[in-house]
Amino acid sequence: MAKIRDRGEPLGIYVGSRPLFGIKTGFNKAFLITDDIKDRLVAADPSSKDLIRPYFRGQDLKRWHPNFAGLWMILLKSSANHDWPWSGAGEDAEGIFRSSYPSVFGHVKPYQEQLENREDKGRFWWELRSCSYYDVFDKPKVLWQDLGYHSKFCFSSTTAISEATCFSLATDDLWLLAVLNSPLMWVYLWRHTIHGKDEVLRLKTLYMEKLPIVNVGAKEDAVARTAVLRLIQITSLLQSTSADILDWLRVQHGIGDPSTRLREPISLDSDAFVAEVQKGRGKKNPLTTAGLRGLRDEYVRTIEPARLLAAEALQLEYRLHDLVNAAYGLTPEEVRLMWDTAPPRMPISRPASI
Repeated sequence: MAKIRDRGEPLGIYVGSRPLFGIKTGFNKAFLITDDIKDRLVAADPSSKDLIRPYFRGQDLKRWHPNFAGLWMILLKSSANHDWPWSGAGEDAEGIFRSSYPSVFGHVKPYQEQLENREDKGRFWWELRSCSYYDVFDKPKVLWQDLGYHSKFCFSSTTAISEATCFSLATDDLWLLAVLNSPLMWVYLWRHTIHGKDEVLRLKTLYMEKLPIVNVGAKEDAVARTAVLRLIQITSLLQSTSADILDWLRVQHGIGDPSTRLREPISLDSDAFVAEVQKGRGKKNPLTTAGLRGLRDEYVRTIEPARLLAAEALQLEYRLHDLVNAAYGLTPEEVRLMWDTAPPRMPISRPASI
């Protein structure tokens, strides 16, 4: 632990800024919308597209790449932070809001009483509370959830808004992301952050801004960046594949509420996949011979290629594991000690060579 601290500098100094928590609406029902509602609002008033941003919940922040769930936020910033057409209009403000963005106005108007009663609100009842760092969400950023059951730090280059239980750090430094997702840093976090219920780590700014981050040379940085970019790409592909398989199971096999194991179809071999699908169909709806053949064919067509990608991702993880350990100057004995005393839920399995 002393070597890790001595080799690095505090994350806040390394990046030059602090992690910032996401946006609290005070009444999610008015501001958080699905794809269908977004499409309806934009179809009725194309200008409303400027107000609607992708939205991440804590559970959407996965390892390396966030898993967008088709949720959006109507980003009506407080007039304290943004110059709206109604900002200085006084009693006429609501009418100007209605004429400027009619479909959005029609969406939030039924919630006026609840919005007026919020503690967190802007200058007008339809606005979000004041926030001085909205611009952070416009930039590339590293994201993570406050409640860290697992090592799940990810990168987003989109303009997505995250909820209040998430933290955003404005940076495109992929070496930093490699360090944050490393087994070494999970070991360090386990020993230097407060633990909550069920041994969850509270990854708040108070702790995260002090994490010792080591600088590396251009060669190591380039190697890490190439590996991380590929991990981001693979993770995105695996997320899309899992979503497509679950949608296919819903339509073709009537499985709308898949089991925990089936929610991660890429982790299953062919026999386990078939068994979980049959379980989801129920005893009264057994697979026919043709249905079984179709299931096997889909596994070969879709899941097997994804499993090859997952295997490639694991090898990249091991490569970054070695790179990060070397950057902090760990000896083979110290790496072995790290794994011998490893906390629960390490991000990867122990390398066979250790």
